[in-house]
Amino acid sequence: QSPSPEEWREKSKEHTHTRTMSSRTKRRNLAKQLQSLTGVSRKAAEDLLARNGDDVQRAVNYFFNNQSSFGTKKKKGDVNELKKIFQKYVDDDDPKVMQEKYGEFLEDIGVPEDEVGSFAIPWKLKAQEMGKIEEKEFVTTLCEEGVDSMATLKSWVKSSVMQELDREDGFKEFYFWMFEYLKEESKRKTIDFDIAIEVWPVVLKGKFAFLDKWIEFLKQETKPKINKDVWDQLGEFAFYIKDDFSNWDPAGAWPVLIDSFAEWMEKQKK
Repeated sequence: QSPSPEEWREKSKEHTHTRTMSSRTKRRNLAKQLQSLTGVSRKAAEDLLARNGDDVQRAVNYFFNNQSSFGTKKKKGDVNELKKIFQKYVDDDDPKVMQEKYGEFLEDIGVPEDEVGSFAIPWKLKAQEMGKIEEKEFVTTLCEEGVDSMATLKSWVKSSVMQELDREDGFKEFYFWMFEYLKEESKRKTIDFDIAIEVWPVVLKGKFAFLDKWIEFLKQETKPKINKDVWDQLGEFAFYIKDDFSNWDPAGAWPVLIDSFAEWMEKQKK
C-alpha cells in the first residue's frame, strides 16, 4: 500500500531534519578543526567557514592574512612539539642541525625540493647558513608563528610562506635576502656563477618572462661575477620588463651585465 500524503510529509520532514543535523555536525567538526589551527572562538570559526565555503584551508589562509581584524593575539606555538618535529630530521652526527634530511622534511610538508618554497622556508626561519637549519631557528620562529603540530606547520607554509611569495613586495624581500644566503662567506662580495645559474631558474620561475634567455645568455659569457647589484637589479628587471621587451630603455641605469643582456636580446630579434 502506497504511503498517504500525510505519511509522505512526515517522511520528508524526517529526511530534512536528518540532513540538517548531519550538516550541523559536519560544520561543528570543521569549526573544531579550524579552532585548533587558529585559536579563534567557535563563533569566529563558524563565521570563517561560512565566509570560505566550509573549506578549512581557505579559512586558515583567510585568517592568517587578516588576523588583525579578528582582534586576537597570535597564539604561541608548542616548543616541545616543535622540538619533536625537528628531531625527526636532524643529522646523524649533529642533533641540533637539519641538513642531510631537509629533503625528507620538505616532502613531509608537501613542498617540492626543486621549487621556490625550498628556499623560502629557510628565509622565513631566518636561517643563517645555506642548506642548514638550526634547531633554535626552527623552534623560535615557528613558536612565534603559533605552530604546534605538523598540521599547523603545513598551514603556515601555505598561508604565510607561499602566499607571501605571490605578492611582489613579499617576493622581492625574499629574493634580496637570497643573495646573502647564497654567499659561502659573509665577507664575500659575490656569489659563485655556477650557483647563481642553478638557483635563478628555481626562484624566478614564473616571475621573469625571459628567464630561459637570461640563462642562455649567461652561459655564453665567460662566467661573469654575480655581485649584489646584479642579483638585486635582476629581481627588479624581472618585474619591470614587458613580455615583448618594448619598454627597454638603453639609457636606463641597469648594471652592465643586464645592459649586455638587453643588447643581446635585441640582436636575437633581428
